[in-house]
Amino acid sequence: MNKKFFLLLLAVLFPLNLYSLQSLVKDDCGLLSNTELSNLQTRAAQISSDYNCGVYIVVVKNMDDFVYDYEIYSDAFGIEAFAQYYFFNELKGVGESGDGILLIMSMKERDYDIMAHGSFGNYAFTDYGKDKLADSFLDYFGDGQWYRGFNAYLNKVDRFLEAAANGTPVDVGTRIKEHNLSLSLAAGLIFGFIFALITCLTMKSGMKSVHTARIASNFIAQNGIKIPIQKDIFTHNTVVRQVIQSSSSSGGGTHINSSGSSHHSGKF
Repeated sequence: MNKKFFLLLLAVLFPLNLYSLQSLVKDDCGLLSNTELSNLQTRAAQISSDYNCGVYIVVVKNMDDFVYDYEIYSDAFGIEAFAQYYFFNELKGVGESGDGILLIMSMKERDYDIMAHGSFGNYAFTDYGKDKLADSFLDYFGDGQWYRGFNAYLNKVDRFLEAAANGTPVDVGTRIKEHNLSLSLAAGLIFGFIFALITCLTMKSGMKSVHTARIASNFIAQNGIKIPIQKDIFTHNTVVRQVIQSSSSSGGGTHINSSGSSHHSGKF
């Protein structure tokens, strides 16, 4: 199966046209092999289809290579303005409200932005959620593991969209349930029970030679017993108290600008 036929087949299977499928993951810098790029495109297409929300990854060499007018996006600056330009001109999202989540990166500046758009897109990816999305790939990118970083990002996007579809978007004070967590706990409990049972049976088998003694002399050493007298005298105790600083957010939610977008940006 050649690549063109494979992309055509995906275009038939998923409610996204062929151009959209190819643009879901765009790598202008050669960070990914052809196989890695194809795998990520397929994964992004599946998630986009499952939740009717476009999932995009775009890597460019230099955002200044693109001609765009910052004044059009006066509510955003730098990489955020570029993200809005690229989204509105090249991607447009899915559905009437243009739902989408875009991770865009400029390699020259080492800037990234996570941009959500549309009613469902902004609902699914809160400010707190986008911060957690960044956590999924930054360590990988720091080590130059691009494919693993993008793959981890898509996995978390999938879980965030699933949570939003169930009416509980990831936000301050909420937890997202990892896949197979209950199965892992159950397996751990079963393994622990079996290990404990084997240990007890082994100890029991080693005690079969034990019998009741009728006299105490069998337990006394031939040279007698000497029990030295020791005293533990409590003098004082020391209590160390340390204030633990905690950070809290006031309410969470999503801050949406006048273009209908929300952002989380930084360096990688």
